[in-house]
Amino acid sequence: MRQLQTENAVGRILAYDTTIVDRNTTGTLLKRGHTITEEDVAILKNSGVYKVWIEDEEKSTKIVYEWDIPNYLSRKIADVDTIDVLNREHGESYLFSKIPGLVNIRVAPLIRLNQNGSVLLITRQKFTAVGAGELIGVVDVVPLSLTMDRLKEIYQSCAKNIVRVLNFKYHKIGLVITGSEIYEGRKQDQYYNIIAEKAVKYGWRITYSTVVPDDEEKIVLAIREAREKGVEAIILTGGMSVDASDRTPAAVRSLGAEIIAYGIPVKPTTMSLVSYWDRLPIFGISAGGIFYRDLNAIDVIFTLMMAGLTPTRRGIAALGNGGILGNFKVPTSNNIRVE
Repeated sequence: MRQLQTENAVGRILAYDTTIVDRNTTGTLLKRGHTITEEDVAILKNSGVYKVWIEDEEKSTKIVYEWDIPNYLSRKIADVDTIDVLNREHGESYLFSKIPGLVNIRVAPLIRLNQNGSVLLITRQKFTAVGAGELIGVVDVVPLSLTMDRLKEIYQSCAKNIVRVLNFKYHKIGLVITGSEIYEGRKQDQYYNIIAEKAVKYGWRITYSTVVPDDEEKIVLAIREAREKGVEAIILTGGMSVDASDRTPAAVRSLGAEIIAYGIPVKPTTMSLVSYWDRLPIFGISAGGIFYRDLNAIDVIFTLMMAGLTPTRRGIAALGNGGILGNFKVPTSNNIRVE
């Protein structure tokens, strides 16, 4: 591969994809392997391409180019049992989850890899919950080419399976919907369908559900019944505020469960509860998850619990760093506060 002025490359084979980027388009202008014509010269120069890479008469087996480098590395960097690798044209491989679960990153090896100056691994944040088929990472190449020796050096220095998907340990959830207004038929429940959608995304099953009034004893009875029915985790919806009629946290306390946190540094759904009753995860989600249905504390914390990871008080406190989720909106004076 060598470089020529665009006007001197007519009749030669393009050795590198040329790109076009503007406010409306990003993609390939002319693809590698294309024979450059007189008409192409103006097209290339209009896109700022005044020099091009063309194929040499003799190809070196000691050089690896950017379209082959990611494929060479990504299957070492990514756990292929839980991740699908899609190679792209411009020196990139895209990593997609094969299964629902948590993105698990070996952070120290990732940092070490990204300091090599040639190949970068860019991922979702560690323990981000994903469904099957979601993008979780990109392997990107900086230079046009590397020597095979340098590529092998990078390959041998980076750890295997830096990124993988941690499968959920639990799948059967019980749903206890609290609220006297729902129990009495004054208001229709809106939470079941929201949680059912999340169950589909994450591969869970709702195997028990019931509606109870804001009554500690009835909430406790529902939790006990859910456990007897064989659920592996329980979500309690509503009754999580400090209003006098909200009795859900009090019911969890009276059950004798260990409350790890009541009130978590995440917006939205701050007024949520993390607890365990004899190792059974019990998670109370505030009513704010109805408004913020796409992303809330269920996706941030309950997914950890479903993966068999026990959140600690320190770990929950650390969620305040980055705890404002991308869908949170600042309330205006005309809006009711949504927790």
